[in-house]
Amino acid sequence: MTLHEQPLLRVALIAAALLAAAMVLSLVVGAYPLPFSKLLSGELNDAEWSVLTQLRAPRVLAACAGGAAFALAGAALQALFRNPLADPGLLGVPSAAGLGAAIALIVMGAGAALWLGALAGAALALAAMLFVVRRGAGPMAGGTVTLLLLGIAINAACAAGLALLTALASEGQLKTLSFWMLGSFAALDWPVVVAMLACTATGAVALLAHANALAALALGERAARTVGVDVQQLRFRVAVVTAAMVAIITAFCGGVGFVGLAAPHIARLTVGSSPRRTLPVAALIGAMLCVLADVVARSIAPPIELPVGAITAVLGVPLLVSLVTRKSQQP
Repeated sequence: MTLHEQPLLRVALIAAALLAAAMVLSLVVGAYPLPFSKLLSGELNDAEWSVLTQLRAPRVLAACAGGAAFALAGAALQALFRNPLADPGLLGVPSAAGLGAAIALIVMGAGAALWLGALAGAALALAAMLFVVRRGAGPMAGGTVTLLLLGIAINAACAAGLALLTALASEGQLKTLSFWMLGSFAALDWPVVVAMLACTATGAVALLAHANALAALALGERAARTVGVDVQQLRFRVAVVTAAMVAIITAFCGGVGFVGLAAPHIARLTVGSSPRRTLPVAALIGAMLCVLADVVARSIAPPIELPVGAITAVLGVPLLVSLVTRKSQQP
């Protein structure tokens, strides 16, 4: 049996078990370690219980929600555009969130304003996408070329805006913005975590509902239309779901890079290219990568925390290269 022919249930169970182990590791490891035996027995003192419920648990669940969301968005966009290099940043939403965060940081300072600015920027990018795709005229309206060009335009405009804002920001503001843009799951309270989990769960259900249509699209637009798929509506719905999901997650945890690109590839190399199989496995792998990256980010040089986005690349690159190399060596 080759690597990409592994049964879906077996791979999903292995990925879920690895994710569970990573979550337990994240709960006990940190500047204030929690004994694993006491965690299992529930015999934690007040200080340990406070660390578990107010710091570690929200952080672990936020990492799960963020990693799964980026992985789902990446897998869906790769299937939609039939391009293995597509990632959640393709539509420009993370860049718009970064620009909104930068404006809020310079005008109002750090704190909740950073989240609100990021959410507003991402929402404007999503609104622009909806307007162009729904109102655009001509044969390209709602098509792949339209979405790609719009994403390129948004990314370019936001990059220019960020370049201008860096000249106005102080050294402290630049450091805060740079750290946020590379991603962090710290300082997220329970209402935010619940919102992230709800967003990821809703997006997952919506994307899985379109998995069969995405599988048909992989055979080509003409083949998809012959089996009753409305290709333009499919593009619109998948683009809206992924953009909205990435917008909300990015607003709270920043841009955690590479997960949306690597997790779908790892899933595809393991269970095949069908979106019905790739989407759930990619979500589990993305969540695991983010949980492990968060553990490493806060454990290397405590109390200093490293950007999670940098750690996800360090963890994901060797794993992805290993799987690609193993596949290339198979007959």
